[in-house]
Amino acid sequence: AATRPYRLTKRLYPHQFRFAFLRYSTGRCEEVELVSEAGLYRALYRFGHPEHCALSQWLSDEVIPTLHDYHRDPQASPRRILMTWANQRIAALHWQSETWIARQDLPRFMAVHDDPLLGDGPSWKRFF
Repeated sequence: AATRPYRLTKRLYPHQFRFAFLRYSTGRCEEVELVSEAGLYRALYRFGHPEHCALSQWLSDEVIPTLHDYHRDPQASPRRILMTWANQRIAALHWQSETWIARQDLPRFMAVHDDPLLGDGPSWKRFF
């Protein structure tokens, strides 16, 4: 079933998915299927095979917490954000008007310091 993702919604209850239009900054619209959080848990349970471990971890570590944060008051803190640094996507928190990075992600920033593509560009090492 993982090779045919279009069949996923056939295994969900009608209230666990819906269709919506996404509007891009270019003005173009695209109709997409959206799965609710309950549907997501059902899919993870149904397809909880070891080969889906990375997907499960990404969903539980990033997607679901971000969905929970999305419904908060925009001024509430902390808030999850996704940064791009040297072509890497890194989850972080925006709190008290500052960006907070998990200690486990710091080596990814430190390794970029010697990247010749950045040249004299920004380096997180300067802050330590």
